[in-house]
Amino acid sequence: MLALERSLLCTVTWAIAVLQVAHALFEPPIITFEAADDSLDITRPLIVVDLDDHAGLHIAANAVADDFERVTGERAQTTNATADDLPSADNGTAVILVGALDSSSIISALVSSEKLNTSTIAGQWESFIVAVVDEPFDGVSRALVIAGSDKRGAIFGLYTLSEQMGVSPWYWWTDIVPKHHDAVYAIPTSTTFGKPSVRYRGIFINDESPALNTWVMDNFGPKYNSAFYAHVFELLLRMKANYLWPAMWPGYPNPGNSFFVDDPLNQATADAYGIVVSTSHHEPMQRATNEWLTSGNGTWDWTTNKDNVTTFFEAGAARAQGYESYFTMGMRGDSDGPLSGDDPMAILTDVIATQRSIIANMYGNETAVKQVWALYKEVQEVYEQGLEVPDDMTLLLSDDNFGNIRRLPTDDEHKREGGLGIYYHCEFVGDPRSYKWLNANSLGKAQQQLANAHSRGADRIWVINVADIKPMETPLSMIMAMAYNISSVTRDTIPQWLNAYAARELPEEHADEAGDLLLAYSRLMGVRKHEHIEGSTFSLLNYDEADRILNAWSTLVDRAEAVYAQLDDAHQLSFYQLLLHPIKASYIYNAVRVAQAKNSWYGQQRRTSANDWAGTALDYFGQDYDLQMEWNAMLDGKWAEIMRQTHYGYTSSWRAPIRDMITGLSYVQLRQDSYPAVGQMGVVVEGAIEPYVGLFNEGSDVAKPSRDDLVPVVTFVTTSPYGVSSQWFEVYGRGGGDVHWTASTEHPWVSLSSAEGDLSASSGWDTRIDVQVDWHAVPDGFNDTSLIYINGSDGSYEEVHLPVIKLAVPDDFSGFVEGGGYVSIEAAHYTSSSDPSSFIEYPYLSRIFNGSGTVGLDASVGRNLAIPDVAPSLEYAYYQFSDIADNVTVTMYFTMAIDTDPDEPFMWALSLDGSTPNATRLMPEPASAGELPDGWGDAVQDQVWTREQSFNSSAGAHVLEYWANGPAVLLEKIVIDMGGVKDSYLGPRESMLV
Repeated sequence: MLALERSLLCTVTWAIAVLQVAHALFEPPIITFEAADDSLDITRPLIVVDLDDHAGLHIAANAVADDFERVTGERAQTTNATADDLPSADNGTAVILVGALDSSSIISALVSSEKLNTSTIAGQWESFIVAVVDEPFDGVSRALVIAGSDKRGAIFGLYTLSEQMGVSPWYWWTDIVPKHHDAVYAIPTSTTFGKPSVRYRGIFINDESPALNTWVMDNFGPKYNSAFYAHVFELLLRMKANYLWPAMWPGYPNPGNSFFVDDPLNQATADAYGIVVSTSHHEPMQRATNEWLTSGNGTWDWTTNKDNVTTFFEAGAARAQGYESYFTMGMRGDSDGPLSGDDPMAILTDVIATQRSIIANMYGNETAVKQVWALYKEVQEVYEQGLEVPDDMTLLLSDDNFGNIRRLPTDDEHKREGGLGIYYHCEFVGDPRSYKWLNANSLGKAQQQLANAHSRGADRIWVINVADIKPMETPLSMIMAMAYNISSVTRDTIPQWLNAYAARELPEEHADEAGDLLLAYSRLMGVRKHEHIEGSTFSLLNYDEADRILNAWSTLVDRAEAVYAQLDDAHQLSFYQLLLHPIKASYIYNAVRVAQAKNSWYGQQRRTSANDWAGTALDYFGQDYDLQMEWNAMLDGKWAEIMRQTHYGYTSSWRAPIRDMITGLSYVQLRQDSYPAVGQMGVVVEGAIEPYVGLFNEGSDVAKPSRDDLVPVVTFVTTSPYGVSSQWFEVYGRGGGDVHWTASTEHPWVSLSSAEGDLSASSGWDTRIDVQVDWHAVPDGFNDTSLIYINGSDGSYEEVHLPVIKLAVPDDFSGFVEGGGYVSIEAAHYTSSSDPSSFIEYPYLSRIFNGSGTVGLDASVGRNLAIPDVAPSLEYAYYQFSDIADNVTVTMYFTMAIDTDPDEPFMWALSLDGSTPNATRLMPEPASAGELPDGWGDAVQDQVWTREQSFNSSAGAHVLEYWANGPAVLLEKIVIDMGGVKDSYLGPRESMLV
């Protein structure tokens, strides 16, 4: 019944979300493409901006005029005017009046004459109203009015008009063709938009070498100039963003990127557009690191070189006068490392005091400009130790560089005048291993982390590290949508948001499929990031893990190519960039790794096919570069080199390889046969590890079939009615000659997918045979080994052992059932709960890419709950057949997270059949506050914490009860091991539920 209730609730939630998301992505409709009662035809408009209004509005008005041409084929007219000197419209030309409340005489006149009510946006931040006004001025019978509470409010209003006409914010960046319409009509209503959920929202262009650097040098060079940044500024504004940390990579081409000096127009252009410029977490006082590197002023060290560093700060503060800026405060050490010196707290206290003094001297007051201090890496440790930060300064909290927020505001910090923000990574260069090639982000993870941060009061700044920008279109679009309207994307509405997003970028008839492909891609990114995958990561032998993941990618490629084939040339181009390329690139990458793994394992077994798999690995490795060349040739090279980040050849270092490389390929001598004693045909069963793989075991190998310590190699895991539906064994060639093989079974109720075949170059050197049991035909109580006989034409002979036990759970039992020596349960599939309403599922956040999501407490329940006194619990009923009295190990898979509250560590507890639960920390206590916990380096790549607890558990029915102390502890999976669990990355698939 509980499962049914959850299903109905999910259905209702989905239906509500479908209704909401149409407004969430595109917001309330202000235009239509069909004439309606009293609608205003704006197909060929005259866009009027007050002569004295903000420069950014004039820039946006001209951009929107171009957008009309993209949609209707005819560019809109633009003009500057004042309330006393408005142009009259020609016949057939509609008027669009645009302005900000604080600077437009046109809007002020409409308000004064009571023809426009702006009370809903007056005094608000970046909000706007859109209304159709009758007879706004003499000579104008009707007009569409877009009024902003401030300059960016009006700009956002203009770009909202464009977006609703079908012009994507990414139209230039992803070559998206707007849908053509013969007519555009304004809906005759007055609609208010705002207020933003996060005040400052933007990006950090980072780690831009070699991809973005090469592309910029080729297309805008030799520096990151204002022509390039104009595209960035426009993209930000079209996404309703307003904040930028500019590109700052040091090195090639020397001396690296410096926003403020590479082009003297950069800062002025940002201000004209309406973008607030700040600098990265380690570049204080509006200065770029590379400016210091070329200054000749010695070492970047406050203790030994304070005077020169202070002078450097003063120049940055002076240069920023007259521009809308957000000063980064504090200081890190040389090359974005920790500060040198024995007392970092004293150093930072002096640094901030000096910086505030500089601001006071130049601006008249130490609070005269907005200031932010980033608690990044070890800086957070100093803050936790008691460093005092002025109350007006924004505290910028950070993630761990891999999407796991390290700190959230306490109740006292939430009251800070300067507020708090989040610095969040969609890519990273650093320990334990970089990731910066394709979008490798789980949307479910980003949504959960950032929504939680917002609910805790981190809403002043969100700055997102997006590396080369272009590959991050989808996650950045979702995050910026949330930043402007936090309710636009919830844990349940990610699919609907993606469908609406796809409908904006692609023909609507393909939007649902494209949205589903985006979701599937995102879920596979929840498994592991590309650069963190090696050939050994996923299991070849157990649970079909490697093949299942590769097949999931292969299926996505087939689906994406099917959509691509149905699109016209123009939409193929955008679909390729948005979806087909990253999906194909991901498939190829995983195919290389699986081929490497098979080559390695088959080589150890001395399989003849090992060499073929070496060739397959090299072939896919070549396809990877072919795909990059295909990308480079697109649009006559418009985006050449922007996908050139290396991704093969990482070592124990986090540093990116300078050139792609794969290693460790194995080759066998094909002209040489195996020992006659072992034969030219090999047999191995699923999950078996050979004790002397590829070696001659004197004695055991001479006899056929295998005996003694070789029997486990040809023995299946015990199968029962509650285990997996089928298992497999492989027959393979390990010599130079052809072999014909036949297989038969001891019992008629054991069936084989193939009973004979050939091992040869033409037929293939490997054959996989699926084995199934017809349980209806198995005698009740059967508990024995059924043999499968395999004969080879070379005289080889083998017996495969299939232990079979037919048993049944009691009729009154409901729950999960042991099969194969374990019980595996997806956490969202709990069988009962002390309070079901207290728990929620994040359906798109887990490594279970084709199953359920992760489950946790609703935030409204609270945090730091006492276990079990206050915290509600989940129960998982299971039935155990194995009659073992102790050492049943329960492994818990928790979604990767880090303690975010200094005094409230994440806790969990288990109880079996009413035993006393012991509340346990999810992660070890760090050596000092703010440090990362032990085990983080592995867990952050695995994307889960795995935790174990052992119980005494004999045969029969059991109930496992689980508690957590707050909403940030998210459980994905439970595996109860009675001795049958095999090594794998994801763990066994879910057990049978009866």
